[in-house]
Amino acid sequence: MSEFPSMPSGATPPAPSPATAPTPREPQRFEFTGSGGEYFRIWIVNVLLTIVTLGIYSAWAKVRRLRYFYNNTRFAGSNFDFHGSPIAILKGRLIAVLLVALINVPILGLLVLLLYFLGLPWLLYRSLRFHLANTTYRNLRFAFLGDAAGAYRALLVPLGIVIAAAVISGLTMLVSPWIGVPLLIVTMLAFYALGPYLQYRMRRYYTEGARAGEHAFALHVGVGQYYAVYFVAFAYMIALGVIASAVVGLTLGLDVQALAHPEQYPMGKLVALFVMVGGFYIAMLAVGPLLIAMLQNTVWKGTSLNGHRFYSDLAVPNFMVTWLGLTIATILTLGLYRPFAAVTLARLRVNAMAWTGNADDLVAILRQGSQQATGAEVADMMDIDIAV
Repeated sequence: MSEFPSMPSGATPPAPSPATAPTPREPQRFEFTGSGGEYFRIWIVNVLLTIVTLGIYSAWAKVRRLRYFYNNTRFAGSNFDFHGSPIAILKGRLIAVLLVALINVPILGLLVLLLYFLGLPWLLYRSLRFHLANTTYRNLRFAFLGDAAGAYRALLVPLGIVIAAAVISGLTMLVSPWIGVPLLIVTMLAFYALGPYLQYRMRRYYTEGARAGEHAFALHVGVGQYYAVYFVAFAYMIALGVIASAVVGLTLGLDVQALAHPEQYPMGKLVALFVMVGGFYIAMLAVGPLLIAMLQNTVWKGTSLNGHRFYSDLAVPNFMVTWLGLTIATILTLGLYRPFAAVTLARLRVNAMAWTGNADDLVAILRQGSQQATGAEVADMMDIDIAV
C-alpha cells in the first residue's frame, strides 16, 4: 500500500507555490559616490588648519575625513555615517606625542617603550570600540564587544615569544658569539615570518568582536590563507628581481667594473640602465597594493553576518597599476593630487564589495541590541582613538 494519498483519476497535480521555492540571494553591491574635487576642498582646509593650529586641528580633520568617506559609502541606497568625537581622537594624539617625548628621554626611554608595548593591546581594544560604536547605518549603531584580554592574547603573546627569544639570543652572544649570532639571525627571520600570523590574529579578534545588533560577524579564513597571500607577494618580488637582472644582463651587457668608470661607458646604455632600475623600483612599490587587494578579497570572501556572506572581487592587477599611477601623479604634483588618489582608490575598493543580505536585513539586525551599543559604547567618555 502506498504511503502517499491517492489522487482522483484525471486530476492534475497542483503547481508548487512560488513562496515555498528557495531562491538564492544575489549579492548586493556597495557603492562609493565621492568625487576628487569635492574631497579636495575638505582636504585642503584640513591641511591648512592643521598647520595653523600646530597639529591640534588634526583630530577634527580626521573626523571630517572619516565622515566624508563614510557618508559616500552606500549600501542599498543608504549611506553609512561616523559620529566620533574629535576630543577622543585628540586624546589619542596627545598620548602619542607624550610617548614620543618620553621615549627620547635617556633614562626613561627604555621603560616607556616597554610600557608602550605592554599597553598597545589595550589601546587597540579601546580604538576599535571607539570606531565601531560611532559607525552607523540608517542611524543604527554597530558595536565592538571584544575585551582587552582578547587583544592581549591576539597581539602580545606571539610578540612576547619572539621578544623573549631575542633576549635569550642577545644574552647568548655575551657568552658565546658563535652561538649567539646565528641564534639572533634565526630570531629576526622568525620575527618577519610571524607578520602574517600576527595580522591574522588581529583580524580575527576584530571581526569576531564586531557586532551588528546582537549578531557577531564571523571569519571563515585560516592563517594559511594569509601566508598564501604573502607568499604570492614574495614570489612577485623574486620574479621582478630575476627579470630585472636578466634584462640588464642581456640587453646592456653591464658589469660592475664598468660602473666604476661611467665616463668610458656609452651614454645611451647608462640612460637605459637608469630607466630599467627606476622601472624595477617602481614595480617593487606595487607590492603594497598587491597585498592590500589580495587581503581584501581573501578576508571579505571569508566574512559573514547572520548567515549572509560578504564578497570582494577587487581586480588585483588593475588596483596595482592604478595605485602606481596615482602615486606618480601625487609625487609630480607635490602632494596636491593626494585627495583625488584617495577617492579613486576608495571607489575601487568599495565598489568591489558585496553582501548577500539587503537593506531590510541589515536594519533588522542592527535594531536588535542597538540600545546596548549606544549605552555601553558611545557614553563611555574613556574611549580614545589610537592609530595603531
